Amino acid sequence: MFDELRKIPVFVVRDFRMLFTYKLAFSMSFFTIIINLFYLVLFGSMFALAPGSLPNVPSAYEGTFIYYILVGSIGWGFMWSIMNATSLSLSTEMMMGTLESILVTSTRMYTLMLSYAIFGCLFGLLQIVILILVGSLIFNIAVFATATIYTLVIFILSIIMMTGFGMIFGGLTVWLKNIGETVPLIQNIAMFFCGVYFAIDVLPEAIRPVSKFIPFYYPIEGLRRSLDPAASSSDLMFYVIILTILSVIFVAIGVFVLHKGLNKAKKDGTLSFY
Repeated sequence: MFDELRKIPVFVVRDFRMLFTYKLAFSMSFFTIIINLFYLVLFGSMFALAPGSLPNVPSAYEGTFIYYILVGSIGWGFMWSIMNATSLSLSTEMMMGTLESILVTSTRMYTLMLSYAIFGCLFGLLQIVILILVGSLIFNIAVFATATIYTLVIFILSIIMMTGFGMIFGGLTVWLKNIGETVPLIQNIAMFFCGVYFAIDVLPEAIRPVSKFIPFYYPIEGLRRSLDPAASSSDLMFYVIILTILSVIFVAIGVFVLHKGLNKAKKDGTLSFY
């Protein structure tokens, strides 16, 4: 066990070295985040939403369009940086032919997945720092000024839940080799229903309940509620309990799918991408 834990920082450092090797791609990923943020803010200003109030958003969110966008961008970007790291990194290992070489050693697959999750978490934290600086220096908004212990707990549970999703899609990639646009499609659908960039209340009333059945709704909404000074402990505990249940469920499913996918790939001799 201790030997496996010692390998985790080695893989994390390796991934960051690979990331920094391609400096243009690395810098453009953060530049894209800032451009998307400004795009959304300017789009809102066209309808006189910035820096004024945002319709259908309770005063709990300060009623400010920019504030709403910042919190949504932070929560959404952080979650999917973890999921993408765990699923895409595994796909990259397969294409490069390194996955089979690594698994020939005593290294366990779950050591790799934990390393990917930690790397995604650290990368997501870099995105958060950038968005906080943009919000503070340009828009004069202190996003986490009202953060509580519940904010931290929700972030931790979000990490666990998204790691489970990463294992699910990673296992499917090992099994099927190519899952196409499945992840982007799920992202787009989830973004629409999860209140990332606009409040759920603006959706047609008939489809609003769909949001409650999408797991990604609870980290985003929980994050927003945790930043509300008026939120009650019972209200915040609801999101903590839901996220705990979702984390257990999706990690269990992720372990199962990853195990099945890995066994099939070993049996077929297809640990490489082709």
